[in-house]
Formats: sequence, structure tokens, C-alpha cells
Amino acid sequence: MKKIIFFMAILLIFLNSCFKPNNSNDYSTITFYLTDSPNNDIKKAEILVKEIRFTTDSTDIVLLNNEKVDFLTLAGDLKELKGIDINDESVLKNAKINITLDSTIDLGNKSINFDSTSIELELSYYNINIGRDYNIIIDLDLATSLSGDSNFNPKFRTWMVADSLADYRTITGYVYDYEENKNPKVNRPVAIITKDSSELLYSTITNSEGKFAFKKIKLPLKDLEIAVLYSGATIESTNISSYIIIDSVKELSPSIENINLYIGDF
Repeated sequence: MKKIIFFMAILLIFLNSCFKPNNSNDYSTITFYLTDSPNNDIKKAEILVKEIRFTTDSTDIVLLNNEKVDFLTLAGDLKELKGIDINDESVLKNAKINITLDSTIDLGNKSINFDSTSIELELSYYNINIGRDYNIIIDLDLATSLSGDSNFNPKFRTWMVADSLADYRTITGYVYDYEENKNPKVNRPVAIITKDSSELLYSTITNSEGKFAFKKIKLPLKDLEIAVLYSGATIESTNISSYIIIDSVKELSPSIENINLYIGDF
């Protein structure tokens, strides 16, 4: 996917206009967004989203209802769903996001039927400071959802981050064999993961030049790493360490915007 400077500038202006500071100390506004981790292999990924529902012990809210969404248009972008105000962290107790999909994804040149049309996600959150606003990101990862030419098993993730432009990151780089040779590795899955390998946050695939890009993503305040996964890996486990090419792993510090990864002969 080519980096389009003009588009990213417009997106930054868009984000600045969307996120407004909360001047009240009495409540926090939590805004829900839908996004997509990009996949370089397809040109369209349209699904009829029958419903996205947010529930807790005390809340039941429909965030999206009966809408066709082309998830590829959300790569590097965020689709705002709905915002809620809370005055106590306990409102989020046992928070879940339930997603109901139609059984077909339209890839442009073909359609694929799939069985996993109901997905339930548990929302992990940390100490909330009432008076500060937060975003809940709901992400469909196409890179791990599509397997081969005819299999689709939707992989959604969700997490909460503080509403600050400083939380947005654009991270690019290349995957090579060795640092001396720099032979590009094409169509290799690159993932951003937690340091304990318990959670995969974002993934994408290198292009014909071995380049990867994560555009305007939101990252939680955790110890993170970036790594290359074995080709064809399908993430089914909560511990993804067995899918990682160990030699490629690098710490993803807050200052990193460009990073190259090396995987040898894998």
C-alpha cells in the first residue's frame, strides 16, 4: 500500500477536528471507532454488519446497525460509531462488544461465505481517570482473517486508549533477509504484539519491495514489540510466541517511526 502524503495530512486534520478535549472533571466520554488492519492482497472487503452492540452490567448500547462496511476503506482511518459519557469506572464492569455479521464478504472479484457470524469480545481496560476522555478501538484484522483463496474467519480485536493525538503512531519499515544483503522479503506478515506475546494488536503484509506500513494506529500504554510471523500463520491461540520468527523481534519504543526487520533465510 503506497504512502500518500496528501491523504495522511488530510487524515491528521480530520483527527484534530474529531477529538475535542473534555473540560469537565465530572465525567469521561468514551468514543467507539471501527478500523481495519490493511491487507495488500485484496482491493475490497465489504461485509454487511448487522449489529455491533456494547454491553456491561449496567449498559446496553447499539453502536452500529445493519450497515455495509468496506473494511479496506478504514485502513489508516477510523469510523466513528458512537460516544457515551460515564461518571464512574464501575460502569464498564464486565464490558463486552458483540458483533453480528452477514455470512458473506465481498472481495470485489469474488465473494466468500463464512460461518463465524457472531463474535463476542471482552474489553480490557485499565485505571480510568474520570475527566479524561478515551477511545475504544474495534479492529478487523484482514491479514489473519483471510486464509488462502476461499477461507475467511473474521478476527476482531478491541482495546481502550486515552484520547490524545500523541497516542497515534505511523510506523513503517522493511523486512529483509540479512542486514548486509538487504534482500526484500515479500508478502510476509508483520505484527505489533505485547511483550509477553499474549496479544496481537495489529498486523499487515509486506509489499513487493518488502515494505510494511502501519498508518495512524492507536497503541495502548503497554510494553510492545514488532516482529515478523511465519508465512501462512493463523493466529488461534492467546499465546502467539510460536508464530513469531524470534530473530526478527524488536522493541517498539514510543519514539520509533521507522524500523527494519531481519529474518535470515526464513
